[in-house]
Amino acid sequence: MALSLSSAKRLMIALASQPEGNEVAGILNNSSFGIPAAIIATNVSTTLNFSALAVGDILVHIPHTAGNAAFESIVTAGTKPSAAVVGDLYLVIRAAAPLANKL
Repeated sequence: MALSLSSAKRLMIALASQPEGNEVAGILNNSSFGIPAAIIATNVSTTLNFSALAVGDILVHIPHTAGNAAFESIVTAGTKPSAAVVGDLYLVIRAAAPLANKL
């Protein structure tokens, strides 16, 4: 069973709070999505900390200070599309298999 577009959007929103985060963990355990890397940026470089990125990944940027999460699609392996923010958390979300529904 593939994660629906609605559930994928909830996943992105859910990363902002603990109850929804727990729900996301349950969804990921029973879906074709995974989080192959959690990265804390040590440099503003688009490549230094991001070698784990693969084409098609969704990168979720969670700021260290109060703020909103941001999302980027990876188009070049090992390269973040924009400059990193030192100390911020980046979660890599990857489909384990091709899905009928794309984000």
